[in-house]
Amino acid sequence: MYKREKCVCILFTLGIICTIFASCSQDSRPYTYQDEIIHSSNNPSNTDEIDKNQQIRIVTYHVGEDTWAGTYNEVLNDYIKENPHLNIIDESVPAPGDIIRTKIKTDFASGNEPDICFFFTSADAKPLVESGKLFAYDEELKKDKEWGDNFLPAALDAVRYKDGKIYAIPTIGFYEGLFCNKDLFDRYEIDIPRTYDQLKKSIEIFSNNDIIPIADSISDSYYLIETFILSTAGPTLQNEFFDSSWAKGLDYIKELYHMNAFPKDALTIKEPEANRLFVEKKAAMLIAGSWVLGQIRDQQNTVVIPLPLVPDAKAHPNDIIGGFDSGWYITKSLNDEKNNEPLKMVKYFTSPEIVAKFINKAGVPAMKSMSPIMTTPLQKSGYEMFSKANTITKPIDNKISPSAFSHIRTNMAYIVENKKTAQEVLDEAKALNR
Repeated sequence: MYKREKCVCILFTLGIICTIFASCSQDSRPYTYQDEIIHSSNNPSNTDEIDKNQQIRIVTYHVGEDTWAGTYNEVLNDYIKENPHLNIIDESVPAPGDIIRTKIKTDFASGNEPDICFFFTSADAKPLVESGKLFAYDEELKKDKEWGDNFLPAALDAVRYKDGKIYAIPTIGFYEGLFCNKDLFDRYEIDIPRTYDQLKKSIEIFSNNDIIPIADSISDSYYLIETFILSTAGPTLQNEFFDSSWAKGLDYIKELYHMNAFPKDALTIKEPEANRLFVEKKAAMLIAGSWVLGQIRDQQNTVVIPLPLVPDAKAHPNDIIGGFDSGWYITKSLNDEKNNEPLKMVKYFTSPEIVAKFINKAGVPAMKSMSPIMTTPLQKSGYEMFSKANTITKPIDNKISPSAFSHIRTNMAYIVENKKTAQEVLDEAKALNR
């Protein structure tokens, strides 16, 4: 599964500096909120001379270390070249740390909504939909059949809001699983874990040989929470919010923590640093989503499998977290004012030719008759896991309120350190679930 409001004139210098850093694909430093940039297709000094109806503000999380950042920049620059009459302002910010959530929700609450945003669906969409500011695509999908017929019905249904309307157009599907550096397993003659006992055995061996068993952060424990709760709850009880089976899942994370399964600084490191530990072969395993594929250099010696089931699991061995949980939103009033220019841009980004560029980097397509180019064992294992899944279940952060999920995530440190019980944290989160 991965989560940006500016004055161009004031931040022109900062924008130039940050643009330089963003364009350096080899820059490995962590991305921070202060790195937010404005990528304008026109000279900011001429902003006053530009017709506001020809200015398009776009916000995505394809920036920094995001797998699709390079592809997004390439596609965006191509669109800018093809549409010189537009002044396109890119205000993309990272997803980790809930930065994208903070920006989008702040923008909509303050009346500063962008023309276009690529953002999460389900629970995260609630304040956007309730603002009444979003463009609903239903009529356009029927009207423009050449465009609308490209999409898988299941993908559109996955992002359909509870009022029955489609406010976000999906492009990239995802899955979550256990990524394994197979060469490290081979070095220590360990089987890729298919059972919980095998997982614990591999943790013990790697820990005794100064290899971090599982790279994940407890601070940014999104995928640990989602996969372990699915294991203990199964797809049915996962939908029974804050069920006692959820607490069991969190307790298994605590058990592994006390087995030294995670980095020594797991309580403080963030998701990008955790991912790098795995990519640099300092860790044997990583529980994450398909978006990390673009960061993994050695795809010949890496595979991804479903998380091995814990004892007394309610899930099937091939139940996984996945689906379509992000899409392209448009602000209706701005689209009307700007003669459908935002809609035209979204159609460009959601055309088969452009979606193929993103999918060939990572993910699964939301479009018919489109298969990603798979040339490595990692790509093949991920696609096989997704296509052979018994069930594909949305993550719980798509289902409960963002504040409730954030409370669980930010309190995982208290759970693993025995300062709070898992049930106490879940009870507190339940009170926040509105």
